[in-house]
Amino acid sequence: MAVRHAREQGATVLAVCNTNGSTIPRESDAVLYTHAGPEVAVASTKAFLTQLVACLLLALHLGEVRGGPGDELRAAARALGRAPEDVASVLATMEPVRELARGLAHQETVLFLGRHAGYPVALEGALKLKELAYFHAEGFAAGELKHGPIALVEPGLPVIVVVPSPVASGVLHGKIVSNIQEIRARGAHTIVLAEEGDEAVVPYADHLIRVPAVPPLLQPLVAAVPLQVFACELATARGNDVDQPRNLAKSVTVE
Repeated sequence: MAVRHAREQGATVLAVCNTNGSTIPRESDAVLYTHAGPEVAVASTKAFLTQLVACLLLALHLGEVRGGPGDELRAAARALGRAPEDVASVLATMEPVRELARGLAHQETVLFLGRHAGYPVALEGALKLKELAYFHAEGFAAGELKHGPIALVEPGLPVIVVVPSPVASGVLHGKIVSNIQEIRARGAHTIVLAEEGDEAVVPYADHLIRVPAVPPLLQPLVAAVPLQVFACELATARGNDVDQPRNLAKSVTVE
């Protein structure tokens, strides 16, 4: 319905989709297929990552067409080309994340914080935990912490924080370190996801999850993976079927 409304208003619609011939591509002006392969699980993780890649490729193309800085565009394209190796390196170090997830299977609430590109990663982590583990999980923009979410922090509450790069996002990094200090001072169990080489967060992390250092706009590709693994392992520890979560369907036929 959103596509139909947009086209009625005269918009040109580009669909980003994984499935050939599905409704949205058929009703759009153009389609960018992600080619992620069959989505077996209802709470698909590959769809999220490949949609990110598709949008990044589109942004790089538009940047080139509009005369953007060539050196930056080429550097971003090279970094994107290394993404499979970066994701593989993350997956190879996930056993501590799985162990952490199993240890938190008794919890009923987990909060997620993120800044800049880390905010949608926090939302994705919370969504997967809701879908698979049936937790109360919420993702917040870390800049809004003092405007309400901090009231939820109590001793023992797990809070997962997605930290931006200290090199590429220096100002934002300092602010989120301050956020971690604030929630830890109130007794939160801090689970910090930070890039390799970031030592400023170490004193304030009860658990530290490392991801490769990548350009800021590519961080979601590596940062989302540990949160998806975390949700899957925690849900499995609770005895849930992670491929067929309750009340969810792969095809939605009603608004």
